[in-house]
Amino acid sequence: MRAVAITFAFAAGGLLTACQPEPRSASYFEANASERAEVVADCRQGTHRGEECKNAQFAAEKAARQKTMNDYRSGF
Repeated sequence: MRAVAITFAFAAGGLLTACQPEPRSASYFEANASERAEVVADCRQGTHRGEECKNAQFAAEKAARQKTMNDYRSGF
């Protein structure tokens, strides 16, 4: 009986993790600025967590560097 309960617990855990969508990539957030800003804000508030926070933050930093470089180049 105990083996059945353990098997059921593992099966239920597997089903729950299978239902979660794949995190969006950094390149996705680079192409979608509004969603990037929303996810970064949610991550700062603590309402959003995980790999998407890292990807959105990376994309935000990359966009900021690109803007700085474009501003610098426009000065010439």
